[in-house]
Amino acid sequence: MNRYWLDGVDLPNLKQPPVSALVDFETPRDRIFSLNHMGVPAIDRHNWKVTIKGLVDRRITFGLDDLRGMRQYDVCAFHECAGHPFHPSVPVRRVANVVWRGVALREVLALAGVKPQAAFMWSAGADGGNYHGTEIPAFVKDLPLEELSRDDILLALQLNGEELDDTRGGPVRLVVPGYYGTNSTKWLVSLDLQAARSPSYFTTVMYNDRQTLAGREVVTPVWRVAPHSLIVYPAHEAVIAVGAQTLIFGWAWGADPIEVVEVSVDGGACWRTAQVEPRRQHSWQRFSCAWSPASSGTHRLQCRAIDIAGRGQPLAEARNCIFSIEVLAGQST
Repeated sequence: MNRYWLDGVDLPNLKQPPVSALVDFETPRDRIFSLNHMGVPAIDRHNWKVTIKGLVDRRITFGLDDLRGMRQYDVCAFHECAGHPFHPSVPVRRVANVVWRGVALREVLALAGVKPQAAFMWSAGADGGNYHGTEIPAFVKDLPLEELSRDDILLALQLNGEELDDTRGGPVRLVVPGYYGTNSTKWLVSLDLQAARSPSYFTTVMYNDRQTLAGREVVTPVWRVAPHSLIVYPAHEAVIAVGAQTLIFGWAWGADPIEVVEVSVDGGACWRTAQVEPRRQHSWQRFSCAWSPASSGTHRLQCRAIDIAGRGQPLAEARNCIFSIEVLAGQST
């Protein structure tokens, strides 16, 4: 995997494969991006526990063996990073498609009994430390409780058929399909049911989109994933023979299923509709279209996805802006 730089700053806690390596429907473990904010904490798996607390009828603590003994669910889902929280409009195309296995959050919360006044769930990880000059006692995120009744939100113990290792947030991480990866808290140690949002740094300062509407600042939590797509083949700066039929293919995904993907081979002057495969659970969706370059030279290829609610990708200045690469068409020899 590649080291990653953003605005000239080296991010040593990130590993990210090139887009052209994402050829498989189920992303192999060595091609799944890896990112942590404050380093990987030291985990004692034998004594690890997660506690359900707050506005519940019964405070419950589970050990790893307790969760292993409960019913396990498999969920196939795309997994996307929201990008650097200091640069929310910079697209990083950090995505994978994986199979999680674990215990349904809904069943765990049912055992604790959620009180009627609970409106948010705060999830806390074992990681803490210095994040760009700010001391963080623990990584804490929150989600609206009304979104968490689905069967496919997990306390995940496995990734692609193997136990979660330390770098992936093991032994247990929260997994919320359709939400950006920052909400799937790694090294999970507690779930706290509360009436209001968490006051933590990663809910009040980081991972919020801000815009000014009618003279007022509107803050939107970075929760549900916006429609997104990328071209896997051909790769950026690939050389293609003029007249040769090329199958452009890539992946599209979002919180809601993708209905349409359009592809341009002329820098956005014209768009053609690609074939889009159906979604499996929360997976990304393969799209493809045939193209035969009619002239030599550089061609700019772009793609844009539209979901079932009609939401699409902006042209620029957004984490999910339209994906673009250049390829070179040359005369065959």
